[in-house]
Amino acid sequence: MTARGLEQVYLLVVMLLAARFMLPAEYGVYSIAVIFVTLIQTLTYTGFYHFIITSPADDRPVLDTGFWMLFALGAGGAALLSALAMPLAQLFEAPQLALVLTLLALAQPLASLEAWFAAMMLRRQAVNRHFMVMFAQNAVGLVVGVTLLWIWQSVYALVVFRYAKLLVSISLYALASRAWPGLSFSAALARRATMFSGGLYGAQAMGFLSRYGADLVLGVMFTTAEAGLYRFGNRVASGATDVVVQPMRSFAQTQFGAAGRKGLPMDEQLARFAGTVTVLAGGIAMVIVTFAADIVELVFQPAYLAAMVVTQALAVRAVLAVGPFLLEPVAAGLGRTGMVMRYNMFGAAVSLAAVFAAAPFGLAVLAWSQAVTGGLLTLGAIAVIGRSGGLRTGPALQRFGLALLLTLGYGAVLHLIRRATAEVIADPVTALLAGLALGVLAGFAAIAVAARLRVFQLAAFSG
Repeated sequence: MTARGLEQVYLLVVMLLAARFMLPAEYGVYSIAVIFVTLIQTLTYTGFYHFIITSPADDRPVLDTGFWMLFALGAGGAALLSALAMPLAQLFEAPQLALVLTLLALAQPLASLEAWFAAMMLRRQAVNRHFMVMFAQNAVGLVVGVTLLWIWQSVYALVVFRYAKLLVSISLYALASRAWPGLSFSAALARRATMFSGGLYGAQAMGFLSRYGADLVLGVMFTTAEAGLYRFGNRVASGATDVVVQPMRSFAQTQFGAAGRKGLPMDEQLARFAGTVTVLAGGIAMVIVTFAADIVELVFQPAYLAAMVVTQALAVRAVLAVGPFLLEPVAAGLGRTGMVMRYNMFGAAVSLAAVFAAAPFGLAVLAWSQAVTGGLLTLGAIAVIGRSGGLRTGPALQRFGLALLLTLGYGAVLHLIRRATAEVIADPVTALLAGLALGVLAGFAAIAVAARLRVFQLAAFSG
């Protein structure tokens, strides 16, 4: 939990520092480039990656064949993005985008090796060692990223930072595992991996459009400055909530995968993660909704205040997005990844329709339309899990609903804390720090209540 949380913290810190030094237009160029690279990264950590973790075949053939499949995916993605860099720069009317996108794309073959190391360790159930490596490389990444931006306030400092992070990560994985992929390749395993992965890759592509469609539409329809503002708000909201959501994703993949291999029921795990993830993400989202504008006003350029309504709306969306979070590991554990693709095709169509309908009315309407859409899609995802996966979803829905009520109650408490500290303490910095400190204490109390109601369960934090 600490390792994955630190990863999101350092990415958030680096992003916030970049926004401190860059105008929204320059930050928008980097953000658009990262969106396209994120698609390749997302595909790298699904499909073949899941096959390596879950395949019942012998270790050595699975690991070797899985590596070459991952490497081909990374190299192919790098070649495609490099070829599209110039046309995309012209489409978004941002000449600098071509070089930034090309440089980021060329790092993807290295990223495939990093993904292989992670999948190999999870397959061997070396969970603690895997996360110790992740913690170390994230700590180094935080220092490197902050140092680079402090001495070189440029979008290219962020590019160098991503390369440095990859090299540090691969080196640490190699030292910790003392393992490397072999040269063998099984055509039969490759065919099985492709059949297993097809649904997941299609699902991730559709999920990518659903999650980042608004950013891309803004980049095409408006300026990179508006895209930068939306992306800033999106990154603050998702980066903060991902501090808990991403670690929980790893736990969910491991637990549902183990249950699938052993043929065990998944009903209790479904309810466990539905409640626990919503409580944790909801607590952070309420802190964002309450205090984000105060923080931005004190730390960042005034231009970024326009992104606060986006930040608040997308923080709410992050709380409501537990359905898609649960669907992928459940489907992978059941070996029925096709249902994820079908769901995400529908979700992407709904999200993009909402984007095109709301974009002409401004950033606020666009962001809140995505929050509402996210809540509706969560209900749809849970329905798919029940109908296509054969799981009992009643307990999961009950805990999800209770978690939302606890989240709203915690948000009300935070609002009262913010008002009280602002009235009692004149200095805005001191008032903010006092409010955040009291908010953390109130958060522990809320988690205690959630644990008492069995909405929050420590059993979710198990590999």
